[in-house]
Amino acid sequence: MSKKWMNGFGALALGSVVVLSGCTSNNAEKPEQTKEVGQESIVTVWGGSDFLKGDESPGQRMVKEFNEKNKGRIRVEARYMPWAEYNSAVQAAATSNELPDIFQTPQNTDIRSIVANGWALPYDGLLSEEWKKQFIAGSFAEGVNVIDGKTYAWPLTGPQLSSILYYNKDVLQKAGLDPEKPPTTWDELRSMSNTITAKGKGDVFGIVFGGGETGDASGIGKFVSALSAGSDPQAAEGFNYKTGKYEYSSKATLDAFDFLLKLKADGSILPSSFTLKSTEASVLFGQGKAAFLIDGRARMWIAKRDTPDVKLGLAAVPTLTGSKPTYYYVQAAPSGYLISAKSKNAKAAAEFIEKAFSSQLFYEKYLNSGVALTPINSINENKALYPYPEFDSFLKLHKEELKLRPDYAIQNPQTAKVIVGLGTLSQPKIKPSFSDILQAVLTGAEKDAAPLLKAYDEKLNKGLDEAVNKVKSSGVQVSRDDFTFPNWQADKDYTSEDYKQLVKK
Repeated sequence: MSKKWMNGFGALALGSVVVLSGCTSNNAEKPEQTKEVGQESIVTVWGGSDFLKGDESPGQRMVKEFNEKNKGRIRVEARYMPWAEYNSAVQAAATSNELPDIFQTPQNTDIRSIVANGWALPYDGLLSEEWKKQFIAGSFAEGVNVIDGKTYAWPLTGPQLSSILYYNKDVLQKAGLDPEKPPTTWDELRSMSNTITAKGKGDVFGIVFGGGETGDASGIGKFVSALSAGSDPQAAEGFNYKTGKYEYSSKATLDAFDFLLKLKADGSILPSSFTLKSTEASVLFGQGKAAFLIDGRARMWIAKRDTPDVKLGLAAVPTLTGSKPTYYYVQAAPSGYLISAKSKNAKAAAEFIEKAFSSQLFYEKYLNSGVALTPINSINENKALYPYPEFDSFLKLHKEELKLRPDYAIQNPQTAKVIVGLGTLSQPKIKPSFSDILQAVLTGAEKDAAPLLKAYDEKLNKGLDEAVNKVKSSGVQVSRDDFTFPNWQADKDYTSEDYKQLVKK
């Protein structure tokens, strides 16, 4: 197994907009480190990650074991919430200065924004340097999860593949199709979906997705972006790092959306897909109500968990010509679990992070659950931990399709100040969003996606220009060039040597 492709982890999933508000300075008062000797420290943890969902999840099992080992000294109380609920809860807690001891970055915000508001405590002095060395190279980067030389989070996972074609083998077989030959082109996907829908007689359909999600978490937006990656992978994420421009209106995206419109006209999409949540779509897929589902790496273990009898297949997302798609990740991402600046149990919280939450024992359970790859190479390479046969396909797809993309924060850490002003590079404050626009055209509220997406690109590019200029006017050395990587080649990892080529003389 190549170590090169294990060298990092992807960016976080995007969802509903959260604007954290409050009146806390950057110079937050240093919290009390421990309670009195002999008194049990209670460490509260909040998160929206599924690995904390349910008593048998790897996260809750890890908490239980830690509590048993530290009974009478430290007790951890971990609370999982679905993202929409979690985002609102963290916003309210931040406003009232009642954040839990450890909390996860909400969707559509990041470490840089939270640190700028003074709500997080750096790990330095609380966690050991040896702890930090266990993670894959490049897992900590200034301007990403290290701010002004101080570390605020660790990498939660290894590389994450955002788009996989999941297929239900039983559904294919019942429709008279070969369950071992998933579609590789758009035409094959359309033809097979039509066949399955026709034989399903209103009960089984070709495709399902969670179109009822909001913002960039929408199944519609993810579906279109996943399809477009085969034609123009550099523009598939909406922002093209080669040109430094937003390109949601690229030809590849418009072609992919046109293909989605054809699938809808065929009637091969499960009708409720346009209002379903992702979890609901996953269950219907696992129950055999649809043959195909395009989603990220997490859908594998969720489908296996919620519908354990599903005969699951994993393959590359079909492309226009049948070529292999390319997706991207970065070595360090501005998301994770942070220690609250107001925590009265920071030392106990840090001990829990080092000895349990980010330990090798936890990540062995994490990999064995099938949630994702881990940020520790030795664990990823231990085949004895692989939970089920599908995991081999999962690994193969990650290895073949993922490439390191450029990271503006590595090129110039001062870009962190620009991102704080925007919320994230996707600029969640600008409405309607990419997925909102696609949804409007699909429902008939709008007629043509092309001019709407072009106008959306113009708003986003203007927003980035204004944010850069605002930071620049305060004396910070930053420019739009910091977001542009003309030497980026889509089919290759972007390496340290590539960054050096861009260093200004």
